[in-house]
Amino acid sequence: MKNYEFDCGCSFGVLDGDSIVTKLQTGLPSIEFDIKQASYKCCKTWELICSGQTKGVFQLESNLGKSWAKRIRPKNIEGLAALIALIRPGCLKAIIDGKSMTQHYVDRKNGTEEVSYLHDSLEPILRSTQGVLVYQEQSMQIAQVIAGFDLQQGDDLRKAIGKKQAGLMSVVKDSFLKGAGDEGIVSREIAEEIFGWIEKSNRYAFNKSHAVSYAVCAYWSAYAKAHFPINFYCNYLFYANGKQDPQSEIRDLVRDAKISGIQVSPPSIVNMDSKFSIRNKVINFGFNDIKSVGEKHVEKLIQVIDSLERSLSKPIADWSWYQFLVNASHKINKNVMVSLVSVGSMSHFGMSRSKMLYEFETWQKLTDKEKEWVIERQEEWDCLVDALSKLSPTRKNGGGTFNTTRNSIIESLVMLLKDPPYSLEDSPGWVSNTEKETLGIALSYSEVDSCDASGSNSTCKEFFDGKRGNIILAVQVSNVNEYIVKNGRSKGNPMGFLVVEDNTGCLETVTVFSDEWKKHKGLLYEGNTVLLYGKSSGEASRGRRRHQIDDGFIVQKVSQI
Repeated sequence: MKNYEFDCGCSFGVLDGDSIVTKLQTGLPSIEFDIKQASYKCCKTWELICSGQTKGVFQLESNLGKSWAKRIRPKNIEGLAALIALIRPGCLKAIIDGKSMTQHYVDRKNGTEEVSYLHDSLEPILRSTQGVLVYQEQSMQIAQVIAGFDLQQGDDLRKAIGKKQAGLMSVVKDSFLKGAGDEGIVSREIAEEIFGWIEKSNRYAFNKSHAVSYAVCAYWSAYAKAHFPINFYCNYLFYANGKQDPQSEIRDLVRDAKISGIQVSPPSIVNMDSKFSIRNKVINFGFNDIKSVGEKHVEKLIQVIDSLERSLSKPIADWSWYQFLVNASHKINKNVMVSLVSVGSMSHFGMSRSKMLYEFETWQKLTDKEKEWVIERQEEWDCLVDALSKLSPTRKNGGGTFNTTRNSIIESLVMLLKDPPYSLEDSPGWVSNTEKETLGIALSYSEVDSCDASGSNSTCKEFFDGKRGNIILAVQVSNVNEYIVKNGRSKGNPMGFLVVEDNTGCLETVTVFSDEWKKHKGLLYEGNTVLLYGKSSGEASRGRRRHQIDDGFIVQKVSQI
């Protein structure tokens, strides 16, 4: 057994194959460990949850889960279970004294609202949830203490709450009030108020046993992410095709991985991986993760490369682009070949993607007989233009075995290879768009890389990692949501919430208040590249009411790039 030690004080051993394990089998290496060994006091895991970096964490991977995890900041399983229950629609929509039950919990936990109890007898039951009734079991306990309910009556109350049975709730109410009178702990007036509170809870109360089991699973997934982030991300990417929207899932995971400092790269013809894998601490896309490339295409590709490696007596990693072009390219489906080159799977050849595509297109214009002639003599030259220069029948040593009507065509191809009609350099914008089309997300560059971003002084990751002050971000706007302000001096006016990204990652909590939204809305549309001037929400909120607790980015000015 290999023992892992972490700087947060946690440790556990990697188990043998006969043990009950949780396995992150994602390329090389795979990791096996007994999740039951995971300490529930791991500071690194709780810090990850409280930071809102919960993409991939069970029950908390939505924007809602991320946002409220930052607000509630649970530090134990009981607090995590409460978070999971509190972000369900019922608690968020149950409004009391102008605030949701979820917000009451947060404000009380953070000390901005006093924790109070309708009666002293409720404190032991509600203390763990800041005096807020969150669970069905709490309602059952209250009924037991206040009204002397037995197990059957408590179960009737549970059914009335859980199944939202109004008729049964009315019967239970009569029993509750009668029992409260018999117990004499509270007055009838308070008993009615308590039951009214319980009755309202039937819209949102969650089963605590479910919440705790969900919390344990959430903690386990957060633990794996905190200690084995590369394997964690690769595992989730590997199984993203099982999600309702695989491409959206992959985009979100890659963005999250980038902001966590994990590199995700295009597939490689050298690695020949069909699915996501880990190579040298880098996550690599597989060939099957390319749009329009199917399993049969990959099987054929692997067969072609294996056969040629044997016949050429060297691995593909030692081939030149010219060798790959003349030996393999015509044996691979044309669309697949274009996709492989376009996503950068052949970057190790040291040639631009545009030039490889251009030469492949030229090679495709040759007849089978001409290709055969070049292949037989391939060792005489090291590039396509030299080979075709000798192919023409009118040239010395040209062979003279071809139809002379092809002469002008070959000469034209040679001329265009020597002097292409357009640049064969890879522009960041072209690479970014091509990778989006074929992989679903840009990996090598972002749209910002094709713009003049010299006016920026920070990247998304630098801001995420804590850089503060007057920040200028060069970003692409990925998502825009307009919101009508409901309170305060801007009531009734629109404001904006953005998701922005650059090549270092993504920021999901970018806020544009009403005054700035009115000025700059015309520039803040999906796909546009802009400079955002602003500060963290913590700095910008000094002296003004905060609209959010998240330490996001507050936009003060916008300019086009």
